[in-house]
Amino acid sequence: MPILVSAIITTHNRQDLLVRAVKSVIKQTYKNIELIVVDDASEKKSDLLLKQYELNYIYISKNESKGGNHARNVGIKMAKGEYVAFLDDDDYWFPNKIERQIELINEKKCDFVYCGKKIERIAADGKTDYYDSLPTPSFYGNMHKKILLTICCCTTSTMIVSRKALHEVGLFDENLSFWQDYELTIRLAQITPFYYINEPLCVYRKDNLDHQRLTNKFFGWKRAVRYIRKKHHNLYRNLPLKNYLFVKVLIWSDAILRCKTSGLRWRALYYKILIAVFYRIPTKLGIAIHGQ
Repeated sequence: MPILVSAIITTHNRQDLLVRAVKSVIKQTYKNIELIVVDDASEKKSDLLLKQYELNYIYISKNESKGGNHARNVGIKMAKGEYVAFLDDDDYWFPNKIERQIELINEKKCDFVYCGKKIERIAADGKTDYYDSLPTPSFYGNMHKKILLTICCCTTSTMIVSRKALHEVGLFDENLSFWQDYELTIRLAQITPFYYINEPLCVYRKDNLDHQRLTNKFFGWKRAVRYIRKKHHNLYRNLPLKNYLFVKVLIWSDAILRCKTSGLRWRALYYKILIAVFYRIPTKLGIAIHGQ
């Protein structure tokens, strides 16, 4: 009997893009999939829009809404599949995504597989371009330490995870509204190896015009980084000094990009100066900063 996969789409006020995401699940070459759409308090419900598709539609009212992570956890708790695959409402899968990932799961007998992605970038002038983002070769197998040295080796829409492993690590952290996928992978990496398909099997949308998109905001991201560092303090403090310093530089580098996206160019300059000064100190001490 083929493995049952639960595909969970969480959505909020993106009906136009939601249909594209749903269709990409329906068109999968791997057919043993149950589709769950969790609507997190959209102003207009999508049940009538989606009635032509075979899926389980769950609506969370405004009074019960607790954010995207809560919506994902609602979907996981409703899931019947042995494995769970996530899809954000503004992303979509290529037709062979789940088939390719299940092939690797059967080969490795593993709990976690991710894949490369094609970035759909919407610029501030409204123009769209595409480019591939493939997994880093070293982020394969045992990731329990390496996961701390990368901002995010995979995003939500690229993942397929065993439901058992998700419950073992405690599902998504509902206190987070940024880096929620990364924080989940930190916990997953402590219990299971990571494997990937080195191909772009989904499209990840980056829209600088979308004010709803969380990655366009900076200060919430900054709070999330502090929360994650505090939550996983025991893991970070056990890193060698050269790796610990590398993590700081990595976070500041990401801050520069987010500041630029949010229009905070003076803050981006601050982080550039911080990195330049910070690199000088380890060099004088004879410490090479690197992530491996």
